Amino acid sequence: MRFNPTLSLAMLVSATSAQLTTQLFNFTSSVNIENSELRPNGHLLLTTFYKAHLYTLNPQSRNPKAELVATLPGATALTGIASVGDDKYAVVGGVRGSYHYDNETIYTVDFSKNATNPTIQTVAHIPDTDMLNGMASMPSQPHILLIADARLGSIFRVDITTGISKVVLKNDALAAPANSSMPIGINGLQVVGDNVYFTNSALNIFARVPVSEDGETFGRIQVIARLEREAGDTESDWDDFAVDDSGNAYVAQPPGSIVKIAPDGTQSVVAGGGDSLAFIGPTSVQIVSGGKVAYVTTRGGDEGGVSYGGQVVALRLHRLQWICSGATWRNYTRPNHKLPRVFSAYRIFERYSPIGCTESRGMWL
Repeated sequence: MRFNPTLSLAMLVSATSAQLTTQLFNFTSSVNIENSELRPNGHLLLTTFYKAHLYTLNPQSRNPKAELVATLPGATALTGIASVGDDKYAVVGGVRGSYHYDNETIYTVDFSKNATNPTIQTVAHIPDTDMLNGMASMPSQPHILLIADARLGSIFRVDITTGISKVVLKNDALAAPANSSMPIGINGLQVVGDNVYFTNSALNIFARVPVSEDGETFGRIQVIARLEREAGDTESDWDDFAVDDSGNAYVAQPPGSIVKIAPDGTQSVVAGGGDSLAFIGPTSVQIVSGGKVAYVTTRGGDEGGVSYGGQVVALRLHRLQWICSGATWRNYTRPNHKLPRVFSAYRIFERYSPIGCTESRGMWL
């Protein structure tokens, strides 16, 4: 590799003027945001561990604020959320204990008749569960939900029109090992095409499994990526995620990173990490239509003796590219670790200088 200090300085300026992350909102109290879903109007729905509160937030407003939608009955905490129709959503709630939930319940929150005052119904009680977490609906049959049980290492299928539920997949790849210090197995879950994608926090894997259209039958599990921890890192794990139109997954990686996993399993930190406070305990990712921006939620936590509430953070997914006279466009994918710590929240890149490159400019795409 040939290092070009002039180009590196120019890239530094470009990256500084186009910051990747912007905090839109944070709770001033210890409200833990667990999951999120985008509505057709661009607003976010936020599930929380705080008194089973469901919030909404308009990320496009000048001063975004979380507004309470509802307190869901019979629960103390909310976890998964999924679209099940036209501006209609299913939400998982239960009575939270220590790595266990009682009274696991599925609610629907329907904005289709009133965009600000939804109709809320209890549609199912799920027996014999331990810790329901990530949830997704089947694309062609959105009344069918697939829900991860992080403690049982299984996936439940729930029909919200009948309330009938059953376990449709149980596998060691979904479970946490018996001696694991992280007792959470399958965590995030998304249905993309004819595959269920999922993370396993204890095994530190991102995987997929083929699924039938009705969510009844599954194929063979394929591990796409295993978390690549840096030396001395004992805290990182994978939580919820979103998949873009190109098949790239953007995964919340506590304690403070967002990781991109390409379809071939290649992984890279796109924001956060190190000493960055951009994301304090990231929990979920939502990609805006067009794929240029994602919204990240966090649980908050204590950092450096300071307590932080849950956050909503906008993350730019643009790619920094460079052009030289007589050369072709190229992506910059090699991280420069020599930059000052102030840039640790951003992904800054070095480049391979083509011979004869005398003129250059950078841009965010």
